[in-house]
Amino acid sequence: MNLKVNLLYFILFLNVSFLVTAGNQELETDQNTARNLYFKGISLARNSFYYEAIDSFKIALKIQEKITGKNSYAAGVIHNALGINYKNVGNLNKSIEHYLQAETCYLNDGDLKGPAVARLYGNIGNVYKIKLNFETALDYLQRAIYTYKSMHEASMEDIAEIHYNIAEVYYKQNKYQKVIEIADEYLPSAYNDTRLYFLSLKAASLKELKKHNEANEAYQKVIIYAQEYFSDGDLNIVFEYLNYANFLISIDEFKESLNIIEQINQIITQKNIHYGILYSSFQKVLGAYYEYVKVESSEIKKFQAQKSQNLEKAIKYYQLAYKALEINENEEISIENTLSVTQSLDILKLIADAYAQLFTVNFNSPLTYKKQSIHEALKYYELTADMIQTARKSMFSDEDRILLSELEEATFIKMVQTAYKAYELENDARVVNFAFSSAERMKASSVFDKLTDQFARENSLIPDSLTELELTLNYSITNLNEKLFNLRRYENRDEKEITRTDSLLFNLKKQRDELNQYLEKNFGDYYEMKYSNSMIEVEDVQRKLKRNEVLIEYVLNETDTIPEVYAFVLSPTLAGFYKLNADTSFIPSLENTFRFVSNPAYLFTRNDHSKDFCISANFLYKILLQPFEEIIKNKKIIIVPDGMLSYLPFEALLTELPDTSEMIQFNSLQYLIRNHTINYSYSTNLLYNTTKQKKKAKNRLLAFAPQYNSDTIFFNNEKLVLIPLPGVQREVDLIAGEVKARLFKGEEATEQNFREQSKNYDILHLAMHAFINDSIPAYSRFAFTQNQESTANTDGWLNTADIYNLDLNARLTVLSACNTGRGKLRKGEGLMSLARGFLYAGCPSIIMSLWEVEDNAGTEIMRTFYQVLKKGRSTDDALRQAKINYLEQANPRLAHPHYWLGYVSIGNTDPLFKSYDFYFFGLVILALAGIIADQIIHFRKSGKRRYRRK
Repeated sequence: MNLKVNLLYFILFLNVSFLVTAGNQELETDQNTARNLYFKGISLARNSFYYEAIDSFKIALKIQEKITGKNSYAAGVIHNALGINYKNVGNLNKSIEHYLQAETCYLNDGDLKGPAVARLYGNIGNVYKIKLNFETALDYLQRAIYTYKSMHEASMEDIAEIHYNIAEVYYKQNKYQKVIEIADEYLPSAYNDTRLYFLSLKAASLKELKKHNEANEAYQKVIIYAQEYFSDGDLNIVFEYLNYANFLISIDEFKESLNIIEQINQIITQKNIHYGILYSSFQKVLGAYYEYVKVESSEIKKFQAQKSQNLEKAIKYYQLAYKALEINENEEISIENTLSVTQSLDILKLIADAYAQLFTVNFNSPLTYKKQSIHEALKYYELTADMIQTARKSMFSDEDRILLSELEEATFIKMVQTAYKAYELENDARVVNFAFSSAERMKASSVFDKLTDQFARENSLIPDSLTELELTLNYSITNLNEKLFNLRRYENRDEKEITRTDSLLFNLKKQRDELNQYLEKNFGDYYEMKYSNSMIEVEDVQRKLKRNEVLIEYVLNETDTIPEVYAFVLSPTLAGFYKLNADTSFIPSLENTFRFVSNPAYLFTRNDHSKDFCISANFLYKILLQPFEEIIKNKKIIIVPDGMLSYLPFEALLTELPDTSEMIQFNSLQYLIRNHTINYSYSTNLLYNTTKQKKKAKNRLLAFAPQYNSDTIFFNNEKLVLIPLPGVQREVDLIAGEVKARLFKGEEATEQNFREQSKNYDILHLAMHAFINDSIPAYSRFAFTQNQESTANTDGWLNTADIYNLDLNARLTVLSACNTGRGKLRKGEGLMSLARGFLYAGCPSIIMSLWEVEDNAGTEIMRTFYQVLKKGRSTDDALRQAKINYLEQANPRLAHPHYWLGYVSIGNTDPLFKSYDFYFFGLVILALAGIIADQIIHFRKSGKRRYRRK
């Protein structure tokens, strides 16, 4: 985008109105020097001498600050130029640092600050886009549009350019239809070069949507437009030819694509280009050509030989493509050592995929050759994983972290697939470790990264005042986010209030980001701990597992026609890595099992539906657990699910298939729970690195059971009624009969009371409605007693984002709530929903309901749970016993799985009460001590008597 850069420099040239008047000879000399150095920097940057340009701008900045001060408009112009050039050399953190300093200068000085600030926000948005912080990038780009529109004479061309950058973000988020809509709307009002980029991005989106004919026409229009607007041989034309050649390869038009590649090669050779994004893109297209070109041979050996040769060529060109993006070849591959994070990640994945293909093609080759291919694939996948992890840890937004996990899920699945092939080949423990860490990076990653960050803060030298400031900022951001979300839902929207709230929110987010950048820059111990590799390894898990425990972590690949299921089976003496025999009926069986046990129409279950459930539940057992029957025999099982498996209560699986020709008797089925205690975690890292048991709070149990008066609410664009839950009042009363508790019922069960009291209790019990927001999980919420007040603390709603900001001392939270865990599965995050908020807030153990549990059954299970818990049993054992007790006492109709299966145990399961055995043995020891003491006294007295007789 050279013309864009040139245009920006031209605008900067116009804006550099150095404000010192002639009269002072020394000052005027300094001013001329600063101006000359500034324009020298522009000239150097225009010719791609970015480091030299940076040196020139730095000297100019020092002189300019001496003349007009550090926060002058002219100093801001130079900071902006430094930001651009640091971005060009890949130092993104430095780039943002200078952009933010430029913002301070612009807002402090200058009548023309509006356009300059808008352009600046666009620049910052583009840097965050490169860093893969897509949601933060959108925040800045939207702020740039708002700034332009707030000006009296906003340039439609400038607004269109920002929208192009927004479209680019959507493209990277795979939202191709949105890209096309933006392009169609803003293309007519764009600058000439921006029109070209819009046309090109639209063509690429059509390609991704598999609309090949439309894409072909669009690419040809792009080239015609480029030829009309640019001179022959201009690099913008070369870029568009590269894009078109890549498209032709994707639709198997290899001959035509090769012709274009040869033309491009001539231009690149003539211009002596051997470095940078253009050269990298050219090598990448060459690699794609050799990777995908058809091999015409019916003889297997000839096919293998030619395909292998092509793949080796492809790898060579991909490696050249990566090298062209390196800033310093002596440094390790990282975000700060590449011109483009997005392109670098893409190329690393292409190299890894090509090596994996090479392994597959040479299935009957010598072992040494196959090992080399698969090891190279794993090496490049590991580099990819490290770069993704570094990008994720540098993000300050949950939305950015979750989105990155979703976008890269397919990459981590490929890592597991490739690692399994390597494991089959040589049974290497290091391969299992790599596959396990890849699986973990798909699960609950945003929560784990936040907890790692929290741990780093708590164990570094960061002052309490800065920690408190961040907590305040997070709390305010949470409230404004929710307010903005609600304002935008109303039919009669208050646009002024939306704009005001949006501005406040933007400024608070910016302050939080600047604070985090300050902490990373000024507290080295915090930085080291935050970016250290804190992922747990297989051997660590084995050491932490108890002798009677087995952990099974699953990876579910739903992207292929036939689903794949991988399992890591870990015990203190075993570390197994398996690929399970799933077929096309696996997903339907999974869906059928979940629908059956969670169906609210359970009272109308027909026997044929019950038979289908039994067949599905037994089929899933055979796939998921039967291969490990000997390993799990007489053991407690910890399940770490993935994808749709997160919805499955494994206790419902049937170890034996009943006689389906007879009426199904639910209370006699051989459920897995009959033989095993089952606990869940949505990440092994979350289980062992962040759920350490802690000292209990001074008060035992706090329970809430709100009263609803059929209040009408709007949630997720639906009109809902908070129907009364009479059973919850009885539930908390019965619990209070078992455990010393403070109850908030009816009108007292308010959000404010929960906020004020929650940190003082060891156990929290919430028996209430809960709602899941499928599109924005942070706004999933608990419904306390509704009081219709408008303040954030007392409106009756506690959402996930609010829970993140709590500081809890509870060791257990029980979410006995309607619809707690239901909602759209977030890929890579598991079925955490509101539960993950409590994990982050400091509560290591959670009991939650996966669906709306029937009142009487739920009350009975909860009462038994607390009865068993206070005897000193672990939380998962107590829950299992409560379910089994209910099942044994229920008649065949009331033994339907819907009644008793809804509750699951998540996280740390250590006992919360001392065992009765502890007290018994204590009494025995005291009694023995008393007897011994009595005997000693008796012996001494008798000795004295004997002495007197003498």
